[in-house]
Amino acid sequence: MAERTRASWVSRPVGLRLPAELGRTAAAIVLVGAAYYLGARLGLSLSLVERNVTPLWPPSGIALAAFLVLGRSMWPAVALAALAVNLPISAGPVPALFTAVGNTLAPLVAAIVLERVGFRRQLASRRDALAIVFLGALASMTISATIGATTLVASKAIGIDQLAGAWAVWWTGDAMGVLAVAPFLLCIPLFWELEPWPTARWLEAAAILVLTVALALWTALSGLSLLFLVLPSLGWASWRLQLRGAAPAALTASLIATWSATHEFGPFAGTSLLEKMLTLQAFNATVALMSFFLAALVTERMRFARALTSAAADLEERVKTRTAQLTATNDRLRREIHQRYETEQQLTLEEARTRREHLIAETLQRNLLPDRMPDIPGVAVAARYIPATADLHVGGDWYDVIPLRGGLVGLVIGDVAGHGLQAAAAMAQLRMAVRAYAVHDPSPVAVMNGLHELVHELPMAELVTLLYVLYDPDAGTIRFTNAGHPPALLIDGADTRYLEDGLAPPLGVLAQWSYAEAAQQLRPGATLLLYTDGLVEERTLSIQDGLDRLQAEASGSQADLEALCDHVLSVLPENGEVADDIALVALRPLVLAGVPLSLDVPADARMLLPVRHAVSRWLRESGVDERGAGELVDACGAACSNVVRHAYGASPGDMHVEARIVDGTVELTVRDHGRRRTPPDRSSSLGLTLIRGLTDSVDVNSGPDGTTILMRRNVVIVHE
Repeated sequence: MAERTRASWVSRPVGLRLPAELGRTAAAIVLVGAAYYLGARLGLSLSLVERNVTPLWPPSGIALAAFLVLGRSMWPAVALAALAVNLPISAGPVPALFTAVGNTLAPLVAAIVLERVGFRRQLASRRDALAIVFLGALASMTISATIGATTLVASKAIGIDQLAGAWAVWWTGDAMGVLAVAPFLLCIPLFWELEPWPTARWLEAAAILVLTVALALWTALSGLSLLFLVLPSLGWASWRLQLRGAAPAALTASLIATWSATHEFGPFAGTSLLEKMLTLQAFNATVALMSFFLAALVTERMRFARALTSAAADLEERVKTRTAQLTATNDRLRREIHQRYETEQQLTLEEARTRREHLIAETLQRNLLPDRMPDIPGVAVAARYIPATADLHVGGDWYDVIPLRGGLVGLVIGDVAGHGLQAAAAMAQLRMAVRAYAVHDPSPVAVMNGLHELVHELPMAELVTLLYVLYDPDAGTIRFTNAGHPPALLIDGADTRYLEDGLAPPLGVLAQWSYAEAAQQLRPGATLLLYTDGLVEERTLSIQDGLDRLQAEASGSQADLEALCDHVLSVLPENGEVADDIALVALRPLVLAGVPLSLDVPADARMLLPVRHAVSRWLRESGVDERGAGELVDACGAACSNVVRHAYGASPGDMHVEARIVDGTVELTVRDHGRRRTPPDRSSSLGLTLIRGLTDSVDVNSGPDGTTILMRRNVVIVHE
């Protein structure tokens, strides 16, 4: 069909941007324009009605292929050639211009869409074949058909009653041009990009092409409806030669069939225009779809077969290599076992005692360090412990995170000077003592006074440094005391600084010492970093240089706490070796205001109070009035208590708590994944009665996958 042009946006411009290559760009534009114009003349020569109705419009495929291979810089060639084709056959320059715009825009959109979906011009998979058929041809060509048919009506070349028919013929011709011509042009670069064909393959390709031409001519000239006899040869080409054979054969068959329809030969003789179009387009569509889908399927299967063969060969080689390695390793192990046996026989009793002491100290130290951080709703905590790489002795670095009553959190990090069993034993005593003192009285001064007397009275031979921090999530503050330990690092946006207040000598150095604590605001989102001196000390650098470098690396960091710890440890110390043990613990209050609250905690009675504190803090920071917040906290506590008592029985489980504000209504959700037991008393129903009295509505949904309690209450927002 006349008045067509395609301008496709290419997937990637192929190096035509440099001034030195302007000549090549210009030459490419000229060649594309000439090819488009000649293709248009060929399409017009195949018109079924006068000069306008053609069932195969090659320029659409030429334009799409040009954009996909050469880039969107080819659009001037397509636009100018389309205008040159349309001027002689249009009602005037304005209709010709609009038609050229449509012919340029349709392939441009097709190329953009194909690139966005990851289309590969090699048509090496069924996904690529589906993309070029449904996105490149059927969908995108509606643009040119709509603009062209509308222009014909506007220029009074056809009546409004002919709009639907003109649109259908236009769209069909453009789509067939894409399906028949574009794959042929896209297959041309494959002849030098892919593995070259041997002579026998070239002879087979020639035989297939000759057979296709012969069958197509015979069936096109025969009075019988035998066009389907061409399909086996096309299947042969797709199966044996893939796209490089299927595309030329399909294009040849389509051109011959179109030529036969144009001249009313064979099965097209004596038929109406509608019958010609239906027969021809059904044949062309069948040829294109069968050829390209079969070629893509065979290519995909061949690629999988090659990959499988390569993987099998690689696996076989790896098995051989691994077997040889295991054999060598086995021989080496035998020798090492024999040598170790001889060595053990030569060890003195003192050496054996030292090894046992080291093992005991290492086991003691690792068992006393927390195996996981406690779950503290509303607070993120991360920790790391890196043993020294240059020392076989076990050090006395340690840390702990202690959930305390009232929602308080105690953080402690310490370092017992020296190594071996004695340092590990001292570390164990101190860790247990800190927990005992903090449970009795969590204030920093009380804890430090107790530790001072303990170290002084034992007495411990090693020097002990310790930093104790008490975090109050309700007040958003920390109180701390530092006994000779490196200062904590506060990371609060652009403000990164060390907390150097509350200093005191190491524990037990002086007989008497009056400890004092310091306080600091810890905003949500800020990070507190505690560490031991192994992180900032190196033999070749002063400790101040290490502190400056740590501050620079952590400055302004808003990364996840785990990522922050990994980053700090990856850059400090510089040489990658750890001369001394490193303990590291980081705490960050989560930002709760303005975002929904989401908590995942164990269904354990010990978590009820922390959950209440987290929900209370979220309600307070969200501006909920004090009375409403208090009753919502009580309702949430009752729901969580219900989960702890009835959801899992003796088995461990977890519970999920969500909270959000929607149009002045707080929605609290408590969810578990257990199977509810029949409660031994009426506590469960009493809990629901309490919840209903504290909220405006309660929905309980219980099933085999768990129970969800949704509570709603209208609240007063004190501040935004």
